[in-house]
Amino acid sequence: MKTISNITHHKVEFYDVDSMNVMWHGNYVRFIEAARCSLLDKIGYNYMQMKEDGYVYPIVKMDFKYISPAFFGDELRITSTIINYDGLLKIAYEIYNTTTNKLCAKSSTSQAAVMIDGFQTMFTLNSEFLAKIEVYLENS
Repeated sequence: MKTISNITHHKVEFYDVDSMNVMWHGNYVRFIEAARCSLLDKIGYNYMQMKEDGYVYPIVKMDFKYISPAFFGDELRITSTIINYDGLLKIAYEIYNTTTNKLCAKSSTSQAAVMIDGFQTMFTLNSEFLAKIEVYLENS
C-alpha cells in the first residue's frame, strides 16, 4: 500500500524553550499541528476546504512518546504519515533532531469527521476528502 507522507522543518527558537534551554513539551503539539497542515496541503484538501464542504476534523485522540530532548538552536525534522483513513483520519509523526541525529518524539493523532450543520460525527471521511486522497495516490 502506498503511503502519504510529508516532511517539515522547525528550528527551536528561544521562545520554545524553558529556563534550562530544553524545548518545552507542549511545543511538540504545535509542531505536529503545522506538520499536519502541511500534509493536508500536499494532498490538496486542507482545513479551509473541509469547512467549505461542511466538515470539521477535530482531534479525538493524541498520543506522545518523548524520547530525547531538543534544545535552543536545534533543527528538527517532522515526518507526518497518514496511517489510516478508514473511519478516522490517523496520522503518525516522528520528530528528529537533525542537530544530534536523535529521535526526539513519536506521536499520533486521530481525527473524526464532524458535519458542521448539526455537529453530527460521521464514521467515515467525507467523500471530497476521500477523492483527494485517491487522486493523490494515483498521481504519486
